[in-house]
Amino acid sequence: MLPVMKEDSTLALESFSKSIKNIIKVWVAAVFTAATLLMFTGSAFAYSVETEGVPEWLSQIIERSILAVAERMPGSQSDENKEKVIEVISGKLFDGYKVDSVDIRSGVIKIKLSPRKTADIWRVEIQVPQIQDPPLHWIKADTALIEEPLNRLILGLPVEALNWCDAGLKEEVLKIIAPVLPGWKPTLMVYSEKEEFIMKVSLSPELPLVLAVNPTLTSNSLPTLLHQDLREDLMERSAPFIGLPVAWAKRHENEINVWTETFLQTRGVVERTSAEPKASFSAGQVSQMKVNVESRHYTIAAWAALYAGTQDKTGEFGVHLGRKLKTFSRWNMEIYGEAIIELQDWDPEGRFGLRWSPWGDVWAGGEWSTKDDMWWGRINIEPRSSE
Repeated sequence: MLPVMKEDSTLALESFSKSIKNIIKVWVAAVFTAATLLMFTGSAFAYSVETEGVPEWLSQIIERSILAVAERMPGSQSDENKEKVIEVISGKLFDGYKVDSVDIRSGVIKIKLSPRKTADIWRVEIQVPQIQDPPLHWIKADTALIEEPLNRLILGLPVEALNWCDAGLKEEVLKIIAPVLPGWKPTLMVYSEKEEFIMKVSLSPELPLVLAVNPTLTSNSLPTLLHQDLREDLMERSAPFIGLPVAWAKRHENEINVWTETFLQTRGVVERTSAEPKASFSAGQVSQMKVNVESRHYTIAAWAALYAGTQDKTGEFGVHLGRKLKTFSRWNMEIYGEAIIELQDWDPEGRFGLRWSPWGDVWAGGEWSTKDDMWWGRINIEPRSSE
């Protein structure tokens, strides 16, 4: 019988233990539920905060902090007690400022603050990145645009306030810098010198960066052989653009176009042919620099052709020399001469003509041939040669 009694006793103990565990679980759940309700039921009243005596960007930080405090205060507490609590907490939170008054009426918390001491003297110092001209000149012009707004931002700011508003200050600096210097990340450092405080702003590039510049030259008036020297000059002189933020380079595409055109006008080939360059820069990790170089006075071209399916001609080689004319019409006009040699019998032919360009690369006109001793009409499309 002893073994049976032992088993019943064990079962009774196990049943009692399970009952105790269930009761504990119920109590724990109740405690957690009560705590959750207390945390989220606080004050059901919706407050708004108005701040006086501080800059607008600083008041936003203060208002968020006070609103967080007010929402956790019991709804049954009187406004007078809430004012005292907010005044004490604000005095601890907002270093550099003293609380002049706190007033709560109809759910609006009005708090007035003032600096604890005479306003500190501030100055902004912007450290430009180590880049070369021409980008260096452009970034100096950009930083000159943001210097005054940054000085206004910290005007009269107690240096002690940086203990609690440093993150907000950086956000405001980013708002000022981003539209003018996209792609540049600011780093702030504050130090004192003599009787003033200096906020030093350093700029570092953000990805993506310009990794290469690919110049492409096109022309209807200059032979392709002359393009290579210009292309190599552009690749060499565009080195300062490597490593710049793509976003900032995109903002300065017009300046890069002007710089490219001005640079090409100093090249010997462009000067001798009275050519006029037109640049179109497109910023990217591999930036495209498309340049069209057209002589204002002359056209020079050469071609070679092979014929198939006929016994009359096997091929020819030709040279085109033209002189552009100024007219009252918007159409381009050119008087030209061509020398052609057929490769089959080496019979030379000369052509002299006058043509107009009513649209783009389309030319129409008439020419006289020495071989046929007669006039011919001529329409042709001349896609720009590129390198």
